[in-house]
Amino acid sequence: MPESMIKIWPDEAIEAMHLASLAVLERAGVKVESPAARELLVAAGCTVAAADRVLVPAQVVEDAVAACPPSYTLAARDPERSLSMDGDPGPTYVHNLGGARDVADPRTGVGRRATLRDQQLAARVMHNLVNQQQVTSLWQPKDVPDLLEPLYSFLILACETDKAIGGPGISHPFQAQYLKEMAQAVTGADGSSGVYPIDLAFSPVSPLILGAEVTDALIEQVHRGGVVVEILPCPAAATTAPAALSAAIAQQNAEVLAGVVLTQLAAPGTPVYYGPRLSAVDPRSGVVVSGTPETGVASAAAVLLARRYGLACDCYGPCSDSKVVDAQFGYERVVNALLGLSARPRLLSGIGEIQAGVASSLEVLVIDDDVLNNALYALTPRPWDADALDIDAMVDGVLSGRGFLGTKHTRRYIRSEFVAPLLSYRGGLNDWVASGHSGVVDLASEKAAELVERDPVGLPGDVLDTLWGLIVRCAAEVGIHDYPDPRRALGL
Repeated sequence: MPESMIKIWPDEAIEAMHLASLAVLERAGVKVESPAARELLVAAGCTVAAADRVLVPAQVVEDAVAACPPSYTLAARDPERSLSMDGDPGPTYVHNLGGARDVADPRTGVGRRATLRDQQLAARVMHNLVNQQQVTSLWQPKDVPDLLEPLYSFLILACETDKAIGGPGISHPFQAQYLKEMAQAVTGADGSSGVYPIDLAFSPVSPLILGAEVTDALIEQVHRGGVVVEILPCPAAATTAPAALSAAIAQQNAEVLAGVVLTQLAAPGTPVYYGPRLSAVDPRSGVVVSGTPETGVASAAAVLLARRYGLACDCYGPCSDSKVVDAQFGYERVVNALLGLSARPRLLSGIGEIQAGVASSLEVLVIDDDVLNNALYALTPRPWDADALDIDAMVDGVLSGRGFLGTKHTRRYIRSEFVAPLLSYRGGLNDWVASGHSGVVDLASEKAAELVERDPVGLPGDVLDTLWGLIVRCAAEVGIHDYPDPRRALGL
């Protein structure tokens, strides 16, 4: 990958942001709303200040970072699709936006609340995308109780893909435990030998707050072991973080480091990765935006900071504030996909995102696969060895008068050196007019329709029974009596 792509942030800038993060943790600290978490931090040498803020010395941070495993594996049901995780540059595994509310019409922007059926169709499409290696819950379906939603969504994903499944968002300890048991049933992994069945996201609240319930959920789950933790802060520059982008990145980094410290104090050796979600705001309204290039620029810095600590990073890639699939949608996605990929993160998020993450659609998923197809090509070095620069072939093509199309050299390179489009139209104008298509959305709708008609991957009967039983047991534990039959949710 060209070095110039990551020199937006030189080494000196990364070190300066790191030092600023340590200073903020030492002087402002973190507001810790969980008594159990405060006890862990104080026992490690932190100091309690006013308003439940805990000041974190640099040495505590360094010790926590050193305790993180340098590498591990996120298991997939198909072992060949498991994801090897570490802080080194690439390979980059791509996954989708998580937890959108609405299914949006890509032509008009009009949305409706997502359902379990939408989740199922999206998972089937994502299973068949060429450039997506991990599948997460694209939507938060409305037709299932909120407390059970992560379990239903995991069930649907497990039936629709054998790719690695990213853990749905959780708010309560019982959700984490049941999801871990479901993932163990699907993958057979339990954390032994460095292979883990699921990753669970933990989100500090910006600026620098560790909320009580989610923090207790993290502590309880890592105590039990067998999971990977993603620290996923979501600050917004100029509102919940400083306006200077470097300062906002430093605060986000401090929030990640606070999560790393807490995780390692609760259970040393727990695998952790870095999940930056810093957004900008529209200066005129204060509304959070995601499609502007600040997203990609901040993502590149976060990857380099994570690499400084030896942590894998899951940054943002394609995203847009556009309400429809239009020119704005296109140029925002391409810029942020290129910026997000430039530092070679281990995970790249954003597939399917539109309307600043509020919505998604099957068409956007399909379009993003082709966006990534082009972005990945653009950032892959091309051969320039003696075989590629075959002087004899070049001279022969010039002097023969026949051109290059029929030469052995061309036949050798024409497939590897040219991008094969996954969606884009490259025919003539007359054929396009005759097709009746009005734009890329039409092509995407046709391809999405073809993908959803493919057979689902399915699950072995005994595994399906186990997952169904866990949902029923969880519903009984939390006192929910009115919920959809999980089998019917799958169309069984």
